[in-house]
Amino acid sequence: MQKLTLQQRVVAVLFVLFLLLFPHFVPLPFFSYTLVCFGVGLYYLRWQKQNLAGLGLQKTGLTLKPLAIGLLSALLWVAFMRWGYIPFIFHFFKDMVPPYTEYDFIRNNPAKLLMVIVAAWVVGGFYEEVVFRGFILRTIQGQFPKPEKSFWVAGIITSVLFGLYHWQQGIFGVIPAVLGSLYWTFLFKRFGENLWYSIFSHAFYDTITLVMIYYGVFGK
Repeated sequence: MQKLTLQQRVVAVLFVLFLLLFPHFVPLPFFSYTLVCFGVGLYYLRWQKQNLAGLGLQKTGLTLKPLAIGLLSALLWVAFMRWGYIPFIFHFFKDMVPPYTEYDFIRNNPAKLLMVIVAAWVVGGFYEEVVFRGFILRTIQGQFPKPEKSFWVAGIITSVLFGLYHWQQGIFGVIPAVLGSLYWTFLFKRFGENLWYSIFSHAFYDTITLVMIYYGVFGK
């Protein structure tokens, strides 16, 4: 493999930092930051002489199988969160866990629920998976001398960054974000690095949890 130049490494670091920080510090309305970040990502890929297919986003990979596996894996992760992680933190950190109110506005409001579900598919499912499992993971992986053998090192680093990306939710939001990212990284690797698996799993997970929040059955 061709050795990376200092310029390539610096640009790679700046690219990852941009994807992580821009959405938080340049709050554009209606998730429009996703268009900016995605556009920068495409430009970066072009500069690297790569494309989205090389990240795992191939048209031939979009079949019923990733849709079905995505739904099943999402149900499993919801079960783990609802009957594993949440009871655990409330049992051991009862007085430290703040009430989760970020999506209270969708309760008893079907129109807002539908709006947020659409955003979950576009932003949570598609955008975040392409950005983290695609742009960021591949960029970090490419910094190692043997990228083909560094998938899980890059995957763990990416998952920690994904957790910190949700810092506004506090430590009890960051931890499940890290765990979820590791879970979707496993799916990505398990199914031939086809991004559609993690995209559907992430989107279905968000959808199911939003519906559970709507009915008041997801939290404690």
